[in-house]
Amino acid sequence: MNPKASNSARYAILSGFAVVILYPFALMIFGSLKTETAFLANPVSPPTTIELRNYQFAWSEAHIPKFALNSLIVSTGTVLLTLVTGSMAAFALSRIRFRGRSWIYLAFVLLLTVPVQIYIIPLYIIIVRAHLSDSLVGLILPYTTGSLPLAVFLLKTYFDQLPSEVMDAARLDGCSNRMILLKVVLPLSRPVLSTVAIFTFVQSWNEFFLALVFIHNPDLQTLPLGLQAFFVNQYETQFPQLFATLALSIAPVVMVYLFLQKQFIAGLTAGAVKT
Repeated sequence: MNPKASNSARYAILSGFAVVILYPFALMIFGSLKTETAFLANPVSPPTTIELRNYQFAWSEAHIPKFALNSLIVSTGTVLLTLVTGSMAAFALSRIRFRGRSWIYLAFVLLLTVPVQIYIIPLYIIIVRAHLSDSLVGLILPYTTGSLPLAVFLLKTYFDQLPSEVMDAARLDGCSNRMILLKVVLPLSRPVLSTVAIFTFVQSWNEFFLALVFIHNPDLQTLPLGLQAFFVNQYETQFPQLFATLALSIAPVVMVYLFLQKQFIAGLTAGAVKT
């Protein structure tokens, strides 16, 4: 096949995927910049005039700062706890020989296929008996538990590819396993750590089901829960204001990805081919 034709076909396919992915975002931005009348007249067309009052409404009336702060606390806490516990578990499964290691790793892999709805009842009982309902900690711990299987899978896959000679040299210098993890493995694993951080942040930032079950105090609602309660109950037909609120709510996720995108891609591709 002609290389130029092959490249053209590849670019055409990628361009098609890009259009499919970006089109909903474009509609959201277009809708957020319209008046209600202009939106109802033509929901999919670009705005003829810019209406920024929708964003003012979203910031002040929809309580975006309060909900976003709660989500930021939960997401940041989940990311930090997942990285700490996941890296320790992955290092143990990758570099420490002990009985039952493969079975524990298999359990983590199998947990990737288990949805939270299956174990929501025992999880709810545990959270209530631990007096963690209606608290942000009561979200951080279940979110971390749900994020650990993917984190351990990605981290162990990456740790397996690291050269053993470097760790053996550190061990000969008197380093313990803890020091090898902190001083050798983690500095070499920034790409996969960034990948895990992005996946965990996005998952906890967008999570709705557990927040709906565990949070009843309006002051502790996360962004998805707070926006759903606000717009569904009061402003069902105010689509421009809803789109402006959604645009503001996804901005932190986009910024995190843009800041870590190079390491994110490197973390996804690392371990695909042994070097």
